[in-house]
Amino acid sequence: MKTIGIMGGMGPMAAVDLMKKIILATKAHDDQEHIHTVTDNNTNIPDRTACIMGKGESPVPEMRKSADLLAAAGADFIIIGCNTAHYFLPELQPYLKIPVISIIEEAAKFCAEEGYKKVGLLATAGTCKTGMYQNALKSSGVEVVLPNKDQEEAVHDMIYSGVKANDFDYDASRVQEALDEMAQDGVEAFILGCTETPVGVEMYHLKGNFIDATQVLAEAAVKAAGAEVIRHLPHRA
Repeated sequence: MKTIGIMGGMGPMAAVDLMKKIILATKAHDDQEHIHTVTDNNTNIPDRTACIMGKGESPVPEMRKSADLLAAAGADFIIIGCNTAHYFLPELQPYLKIPVISIIEEAAKFCAEEGYKKVGLLATAGTCKTGMYQNALKSSGVEVVLPNKDQEEAVHDMIYSGVKANDFDYDASRVQEALDEMAQDGVEAFILGCTETPVGVEMYHLKGNFIDATQVLAEAAVKAAGAEVIRHLPHRA
């Protein structure tokens, strides 16, 4: 089997969540049948949203260091434990020694294959601003609904003040209200378009029909590595 390289640290718990999902999605009977995985939980990578908003330095130099480290450690391909970081892939691409499987492209493909027509996006302000998901989903024939300003701020605050801060007592009621409002507007499901939103959903017991982009990526990585996938993603008739 091929070796998976995980570029992590964005945030740290998101990388752990991604690795756990890879393990749980792999059909194996013992340690040796699991996939060799190399993880660089590089917390020195600058904040991606801050850079996109013009308030921080570029994450590309540190992302390049991680990519080089993973390649040198024997990874055959890279997956990135951060949706927003994918915005910088075109700038990083010339320096990559091994390919990257895109969480954005895999999630959009999954939505189309499952027959979704209208999905909501739960992501950082940076990811929403870049248009990455909007473009990928439009190409797949899926309408994407972005949160309004108040809803976006609620999701963004949960990610930064809740998940990143390890605040298990964080009040995520504003996010639940945003989910309920978007569902009333005809959204069939919500793409968890930040790798920390699945963590937040679990930490704060949020309710909704969710498409876990991290899970989509994990299963795509297991398949690319050459292992048999135990599918945890829903099927739609």
